[in-house]
Amino acid sequence: MLFTRLFVNKGYKIKITINNIFLLNNSSDKTFTRTVKSWIAYDAGNSAFATTVIAAFFPIFYIEFWASSLPKIEATIYLNWALVICNFSILISAPLIGAIIDINESTKKSLSIFTIISIFFVSLLYFLPLGSWFLALIFFSIANYCFSIALIPYDKILTKISVPKKLSVISNHGYAWGYAGGGLLFLVNALMSIYPSSFGLASQSEAIRVSFLTVSVWWLIFSIPLFLNYQEAKSSKINYPGLSRTFIKILSTLRSLSDYRNAFLFLIAFFFFIDGAHTVIYLASTFALNIGLETSSIIQALILVQFVAFPATLIWGYIADRFGDRLVLYITIASYICIILYSTSLTNAIEFYILAAWVGTVQGGIQGSSRSYFAKLIPQEKAGEFFGLYNVVGKVGAILGPLMVGTLLTLYGNVRIALLPIAVLFIIGGLLLTRVKNEIV
Repeated sequence: MLFTRLFVNKGYKIKITINNIFLLNNSSDKTFTRTVKSWIAYDAGNSAFATTVIAAFFPIFYIEFWASSLPKIEATIYLNWALVICNFSILISAPLIGAIIDINESTKKSLSIFTIISIFFVSLLYFLPLGSWFLALIFFSIANYCFSIALIPYDKILTKISVPKKLSVISNHGYAWGYAGGGLLFLVNALMSIYPSSFGLASQSEAIRVSFLTVSVWWLIFSIPLFLNYQEAKSSKINYPGLSRTFIKILSTLRSLSDYRNAFLFLIAFFFFIDGAHTVIYLASTFALNIGLETSSIIQALILVQFVAFPATLIWGYIADRFGDRLVLYITIASYICIILYSTSLTNAIEFYILAAWVGTVQGGIQGSSRSYFAKLIPQEKAGEFFGLYNVVGKVGAILGPLMVGTLLTLYGNVRIALLPIAVLFIIGGLLLTRVKNEIV
């Protein structure tokens, strides 16, 4: 077995083994049950949407194909406002949907419905002809909305299939294998777009359109195990909650949250810094196009993000386990501030590759440690309710970022200036995080 020395803490040498990094379980370890593996597989499936569609091909294809008749700045403004509207819709509806899921005990059913709807609208993107920029934004927004809402029951399932001590392990595996699965399909899709004739396709445009179909099929295949293997407790009767009961449920959760000051402060901090992280992912490709980078360079950079993020996320999980999630969050937040400042001076593809690798290094760390850190701040007997609220805050993050970027683009028409406010989100989030007291172990 190969060992690599990582830290020396309090006189003890801390080493990483291959088993430690990948957290491979032995025959006596029951952490990774069939249901847990199915839960992880779902992340490998839906991450294809986040990677191929959100981060890569949709913004590229939207600007260069569907909205090719519009100036790039104008098309970018429309895309930003579509993101704002979509995420604001999530903000308004997600708490209601989360409460209804709790009341009806319809976790599995809700996950299935929203997943299928999102997959359906992703597949519809294949059929849109040149110039259909408005329909493209509509279909993308519906798919993105359902993708985000589906994560409410998905994260709730995590609390049902894991004991508290294993939340961090399983959570990091979900993100890590999400990067691996999404990255693998994206690699195939990228090769299709670069060498379309090798795949029997007529052009790059056709290859990208086909990629939307591959995402739909891939996501569906990796969702089926969770649909089949997760068994939800059946209630004796079906409840049809009215609005009053739903709002009472929401208010009850919020009142419970107020009794846990650290969890409340963390959620506020999380809203700001995860908003910044989401904005970076959403707008990376659009930014690159606006500074004149070729599509091939953008695709290569996004592939780099995925395959750097997979091992980096697992390593961040190990570091968090040894030194605490809080340290990981401070490091990744500071890194993102530097990333934003660095991005304003980009001039060529090499610098964009460096940026991509940097983002890949920290993205999984900030996601995985946020979820596990929050788990240590909440009462485990109410983990389902609290994680539902956490997911809402996390998924509506990316409201302020695109709003600020879109506003500055509208006023100044300069994409470099428009990026700077994102750094402010990380600074606010980091400062608020300092107000959160030590983890509850």
